[in-house]
Amino acid sequence: MINQICTRILVWGIGLLIVSGCEVPSTTFSHQNESPSLVDSRSPGNQNGTVAKPFKADFFTSGGIQPGPESVAKCGLPPIFFNVQEGYGEATHLGRFSIRITFCVDITDLLDDGKLTEGESLPYFSNENTEGFMDSANGDRVFITIEEGTILPTSVPGFVFEFKDPFEFTGGTGRFEGVSGMGTTNSLVMLEPEERTDHMWSGSLTFPKGR
Repeated sequence: MINQICTRILVWGIGLLIVSGCEVPSTTFSHQNESPSLVDSRSPGNQNGTVAKPFKADFFTSGGIQPGPESVAKCGLPPIFFNVQEGYGEATHLGRFSIRITFCVDITDLLDDGKLTEGESLPYFSNENTEGFMDSANGDRVFITIEEGTILPTSVPGFVFEFKDPFEFTGGTGRFEGVSGMGTTNSLVMLEPEERTDHMWSGSLTFPKGR
């Protein structure tokens, strides 16, 4: 029963269906009328010699937990599991990008009936064994981290879970070398007609001055 719950409920989150020649599907939430503007808006530099620029990302992820010895080594004993999420989308400053995020998730509140009810949640967290990054089309990378968060039940039609947690930019490569900043996730998990998570993240990406 636990394996069935894990396979069905937690094949979601933050993800990479990297298939050569694959098109990026639409990821706009069904309960929102417009996708985020993906225009590169510039803000004046601040006193520490950096330039903060608005960041928005519209993308999807899929994946799931990885039970077994790797999960125990990276996250500890069940009901905490290692989760791998990968996907595609579009974002300011990156254009079309792929994303990979791994994290640890506690599924205790799913064990009885496979559902989340009011007052129940799925806590998740990052540690030294997890990673997060977005890769632009030319290979430049932005590192991201979500230290901890909480997946909750949602009342949005067509979705079963949601999470809205803070994330951070923690450097990068190429044109994103030395970046920082933060933002907030806005993510909805569906199980039907497919198992995936739709995301619209927003925040501020801070570049070294001159970029």
